Amino acid sequence: MENKILLKIDNEIITSVDIFEEIKFLKIFNPEANNLSESELFEISKNSILRDIIKKIEIMNFVDELKVEDKFLLSLIKRKYLNIEIDSFEDFENYLNKNNLNVKMITEKFTIEIMWNDLVYQKFNKKIIIDKDKIEKEILQNPQKDLQKEILLSEIVFSVNNKDEFKDKYEKILLDIENMGFKKTALIHSNSDTASNGGLIGWVKKDNLNKSITKIISDLQPGQLSKPIRTSSGFIMLKLDDEREQKLEFNLNDKIQEVIRFKRNEQLNQFSNMYFNKLKKNLMIYGL
Repeated sequence: MENKILLKIDNEIITSVDIFEEIKFLKIFNPEANNLSESELFEISKNSILRDIIKKIEIMNFVDELKVEDKFLLSLIKRKYLNIEIDSFEDFENYLNKNNLNVKMITEKFTIEIMWNDLVYQKFNKKIIIDKDKIEKEILQNPQKDLQKEILLSEIVFSVNNKDEFKDKYEKILLDIENMGFKKTALIHSNSDTASNGGLIGWVKKDNLNKSITKIISDLQPGQLSKPIRTSSGFIMLKLDDEREQKLEFNLNDKIQEVIRFKRNEQLNQFSNMYFNKLKKNLMIYGL
């Protein structure tokens, strides 16, 4: 393959070989990518690399090198290979070698993910608003049941500059969902880190969600999609994939801490998206 420079962002570049490696990475960690066209894979891979580079540029304003402690890197790697049903780190290494994947590239991607999340936490942790007394009051006001409802959620997160762009983007997302399904559409359109996993958020305890989201989700049946919900960082569309009930052993303090963790992560994700969108707007990107 001829290695051509496709994009330049500050002193970083994206080449055709980078795109080729990213496509291999996407196909390994998201089977939905195997059913996309070459042009769709190219666009998704380009945007994925671009996100990593923008994050890397900002991270390097605060550190001398991209490096994290092994225990954090290995913990993330374990979560990644368990998601693709690989049981051990040794099997994961063999899997990468068998598929001729660039281990250095993958390690850097995971390192950027960890360092970005840490940077977001350091910058915005003090801006997180958690009302512990309100949380406790709301928990106590709701009758506790032996069974607790959990919902499996997926998302598509996007941002636009004006109403016309919103209308075009929303219609395009709906059309792509109809033609190719939610997971592939999330890969193509979502700005969230969950895009690489088809938009999957995972199982969430329903009573941990804020009231406005809970009301929206309550009107959905499994398989249905919400209309775009405005957030501080853009818009989010939620898909209710499934629901179940789990036996609950209630402990007030544990429940309070669980809700606090959920709300903290929710706010950090919004800060992360806002931070990233601002950085992207301020960078000069050549070749797009």
